[in-house]
Amino acid sequence: MKKTDEARGVVRAYHRAWTNKDFAAAVRLLDPRLRVEVPINAYPTMQAFAEALVGFGGMVEGVALLAEFADGAEAMLLYDMEVARLGKLRVAEHFTVAGGKITRIRQVHDTAAIRAAGSAKNS
Repeated sequence: MKKTDEARGVVRAYHRAWTNKDFAAAVRLLDPRLRVEVPINAYPTMQAFAEALVGFGGMVEGVALLAEFADGAEAMLLYDMEVARLGKLRVAEHFTVAGGKITRIRQVHDTAAIRAAGSAKNS
């Protein structure tokens, strides 16, 4: 399998799993040494990120995928999501994939709604 196909497939499966609230399936696609870069909060371990995924993902009421791109071991998703008590957020996620697992997630989104709701812990 080509790296681009692997990255696209793993990221699609991860996105499909968490947006359908199958968090266990999503977590199985994360490498134990996962590195995460997000605009608020800090996730020093894969387990810390997995717990946040379940907590925040449980508040997500809907997701509309707007675009996806993949090249080599990297993929990007752009999507809008409706989140309880926060409203609509636009998110861009950049992933690195190796050995069928996501090894890095970089996420970019407007943090104003999250900060206003008091959901940012380490901002």
